[in-house]
Amino acid sequence: MFVRQPSFVNPRRVYFNAEKAVERVYRLPVDVYATEENIILTASVPGLRPEDLEITLDDDTLVIRGETSGVNADAHYLLSERFHGKFERRLTINVPVNIAAAEATFDNGVLNLVLPKAEEAKPHRIVVKSAE
Repeated sequence: MFVRQPSFVNPRRVYFNAEKAVERVYRLPVDVYATEENIILTASVPGLRPEDLEITLDDDTLVIRGETSGVNADAHYLLSERFHGKFERRLTINVPVNIAAAEATFDNGVLNLVLPKAEEAKPHRIVVKSAE
């Protein structure tokens, strides 16, 4: 049985209200995982340059923004499936991080963001002593 799954990237839509057209901002798909030392995020953003991305961390909210181009306004498309337009992703980081040591790298259209956990968020071993 074939079950259609919702897409992470929705088709480009422009919504109209009485005053003006509102362009939709896409949700950037990401992978996030944690190690004992870091929180690591990866996202595919082909066709962009590092300076086309804006990454901010305010309190516990990480925001990644950007915009992709690629639409040829003069073309009559028979099929248009590639993502283009503005995108944004907001994530709540629920552990303290050392933002001064954060690193973002960009290689072949893949963004890698490493957020080192703050010392208080890292696991600490408690030594059990004898009551004697």
